[in-house]
Amino acid sequence: MRATRVSLRLFQRHRGFTLSIPRLYVPIWYRAYSSSNGSSQGKFESIRAEMLGRPHQLNWDVMSPTNSSLLNIALADFIPESCQAPAYRTGARTIDKVNPNTKLPHGHFLVYFPLQKTASELCPDGTDPMHSPGAPFERRMWAGGSIEFNDDFRLDSSSVVCKESIDEVTVKGAEGQEKIFVDVLREYMKKQEFENTSLRGLPMAQGIRERRSLVFMRGVSKEQARENLAKASKGRDRIVKASNAPDFSITLTPTPTLLFHYSALTFNAHLIHLDPGFCREVEGHRNLLVHGPLSLTLMLSVLRSRLDADEKIYKINYRNLAPLYVSEPIRVCVRANGNSDEAIDGKSRKWEVWVEDQDGGLSVRGTAVSLRS
Repeated sequence: MRATRVSLRLFQRHRGFTLSIPRLYVPIWYRAYSSSNGSSQGKFESIRAEMLGRPHQLNWDVMSPTNSSLLNIALADFIPESCQAPAYRTGARTIDKVNPNTKLPHGHFLVYFPLQKTASELCPDGTDPMHSPGAPFERRMWAGGSIEFNDDFRLDSSSVVCKESIDEVTVKGAEGQEKIFVDVLREYMKKQEFENTSLRGLPMAQGIRERRSLVFMRGVSKEQARENLAKASKGRDRIVKASNAPDFSITLTPTPTLLFHYSALTFNAHLIHLDPGFCREVEGHRNLLVHGPLSLTLMLSVLRSRLDADEKIYKINYRNLAPLYVSEPIRVCVRANGNSDEAIDGKSRKWEVWVEDQDGGLSVRGTAVSLRS
């Protein structure tokens, strides 16, 4: 536990206040990694086995129009009307005007099922300890993921649940520079579907299936953070650009207000989205980072605007390649791929979706499939 207390003390000094974490809430897996005894491979295998053995979590929620409506309001000044959610675009600008039969827009499920932990139960950087391999792998980033939409949720205030478990843990990188990738499986379903499947030990048949890939890196010293900041301030060493021009794109500049609103809607306390001083002094980023799920929400919003009336998004796969920063313009792009090899009864279309940073470099890259009803 020594590494945990050291990192917590550093965090407390930076924030200028004292936060007490009772031992009751510190998970047994949040412990220091050491390669002094035994092989590194053996240590990582032990970490992997322990993480895969962690119990799944159930987060219940109510499919109220509130969260979705507030997300519409948060995005309204940043995306064109054509990319706004259909209900908002046609006049449901306030919560009371949302019809209970309204379908939950793609990507809006991300602002439901919040993490239900107190401040004292979180890691020092504000993240969920359930996903953490423990010290010294204290820096967390969103590496990518995938989503399959197999059911339509409606804003009818019905009971819904998210079943979350750690699906895989892998290690990449040379000794001393390892990165631990944690794949989290999240299955979102209605109460009846949960009772018919999960409670009986059966796989989910209808709902939303999401996989998140989180990457954990070693914490850095103050000197290393300063070096990282100097590099980040100069921009990317190598800029990779999209191989094709988009059919449609929008440009926006995320503001601190947008990041705060998204953090509040998702109950996300990760300091890389909230505290510029933490970003620069502790992790070496040049400014606040845009949330991985926020960039995903933007891609889904732009893609949805290109679909026909009888078409919906079926699945998306994406990778986060480089950080996106607050107060820097980004471009969200979509392109129809006419060479789809995933045709399902001639009803599917394949898409390329991506986000570019202010230099035009790829920051998020993905593919998606839409289906006609």
